[in-house]
Amino acid sequence: MFDYSRLLILSEGMPEMSKKGAYRFFKDLEGFLNRKLPPPSNVRREINAIVKSAKNSAAESHKAFPEGAFLNHYIAPLLYEYLSHQQNMNKEKARQALLSESYRKLPHIASGSPARSIPHPFKKVMGVNARQVIKQWKGEMPGSPVVQSCPDLALRPPFPYKVVIEGKYFSKGGITAAETSLATDIYQAFFYLGLPYLPETRTHPAWDYEYACLLAYDATDQGSLLNAWESIDPKVKKGCWEGANIYVMILRGS
Repeated sequence: MFDYSRLLILSEGMPEMSKKGAYRFFKDLEGFLNRKLPPPSNVRREINAIVKSAKNSAAESHKAFPEGAFLNHYIAPLLYEYLSHQQNMNKEKARQALLSESYRKLPHIASGSPARSIPHPFKKVMGVNARQVIKQWKGEMPGSPVVQSCPDLALRPPFPYKVVIEGKYFSKGGITAAETSLATDIYQAFFYLGLPYLPETRTHPAWDYEYACLLAYDATDQGSLLNAWESIDPKVKKGCWEGANIYVMILRGS
């Protein structure tokens, strides 16, 4: 009889097997987050209250805007909880694995910032023409000519999957606004994943990601963002994952 367990052991390092495991991880995480998150009307009410309170507190400045409130009040703690209970993980390993832009405010669940160590001359903004780029590079437009990329969240070893996460909170707008947001947000996840490898330094983790995840909460009553995603040609959805290693996760809560 053929020993399938031996095949699994031998193939653990193979890219196709690793990718199947990564897909299962994203699907399982999506289900976990949807079970744990409140429904849209509750999230909107709670986010509004959190933002209002945080604007008067320096200790809560990472929650003083809707996206920050959503990611730091809901997603980062839930992601830490999920990681803590995975095979071969525990609370400290989960903390080491989780990187957050707001890590200084979340030292009990995140070990550092996902910021890239070396700036580069490209922005994640869509629709910038060549003349605007040149003006930026020549210092003829406001802002720096180089950018230090810093995604919202990321996962690194000891978790087995290296993931850069673009988090979004969508609470207003119909289908047109949702479609615009969807295209922009998926592009930003693609942009981060496309940046080349950088080794770990004394102050920054390695930039070494295999997968990107757009993690967005659709807080609209009508489900505009989720409807926008569901209206996309299936070939595009397949291409996001199979061709670009991007998992699109549109959450609505329980």
